[in-house]
Amino acid sequence: MAQKIGFLLLPRFSMLSLMSALEPLRVANRYINDHYEWQFIGASNTAVTASNGIPVSVTAMSEVKDLDRLFVCASYAPQAGVTPSITQWLKHRGRTGAHIGALESGCHALAAADLLNNHNTALHWESQAAFQETYPHLKLSNNIFNDDGKRFTCAGGSACLDLVLHQITQDHNRNIADQVARCLIHQRQSEVGTGQDSLVMHTLQQKRLSPVIDAMAAHIEDPLDGPELAAIQKVSERTLQRQFKQAFGMPPRSCYLQMRLQRARQLLHESNLSVMQVGIACGFGSNENFCRQYKTMYGHPPSRDRKMDIGMAAYEALG
Repeated sequence: MAQKIGFLLLPRFSMLSLMSALEPLRVANRYINDHYEWQFIGASNTAVTASNGIPVSVTAMSEVKDLDRLFVCASYAPQAGVTPSITQWLKHRGRTGAHIGALESGCHALAAADLLNNHNTALHWESQAAFQETYPHLKLSNNIFNDDGKRFTCAGGSACLDLVLHQITQDHNRNIADQVARCLIHQRQSEVGTGQDSLVMHTLQQKRLSPVIDAMAAHIEDPLDGPELAAIQKVSERTLQRQFKQAFGMPPRSCYLQMRLQRARQLLHESNLSVMQVGIACGFGSNENFCRQYKTMYGHPPSRDRKMDIGMAAYEALG
């Protein structure tokens, strides 16, 4: 009997994540006699537009019958697409016992439906801060994907391919999954438990500075000073300056500022915090300084990014 797979598409979902999850299923059907069937699902019958501008035809969720596995697909401004009707539909699906999960920031929809309680949530490192601000009671994982048999989450991008290869292994066997990977010219390097950090820090020089980078990431709201960072690395401030310039092409202070501003941009796009609240959450003592530094890095004030997201959400709500 065919396994029925659903992809619930939220506005501005990632086409890369969707295709990375879908193609392994298509290829798997070559080896296991069309075992997988899938359909794209939306809040209504209106096509859902991906972040790259391509519209995808969907079946209204009210018309969907039984599903064995459900992927919730989202990317930019995920909260804008989580409506009360979608939340209620997901809660109903959760009661059916289906294997439910999310690609990239689709976990916002699962969290709103209380489907991630007592489950570890894998999410793209760029989106983790906003998710934690909105759902502080949920446990985040830095893995590229998690799948405990009931719920699954994935950081997105090419990690979606590894998630589905893992699921094909669970549904059938490792040999089938390996055949699919070879057909897609994909070397399986990522299993459950693989962290995202190992995919971000490339050079040996950068990896040696990971304790300092980790400390910076953990202290965005209350930034550490130069002596504190040097103490973590057990070197002098001057030596730390040299190490950062060799590894990242900039001193630690500049690297730290970039991290804080990147976090601010993520919060503006993916949380409901005000501009001032975002500045405070990212360690800026004054709103004036925050706006000045943000404009220097991105070319426009933080209020523009917030208005862009509000405008896009309103446009998409009109359908």
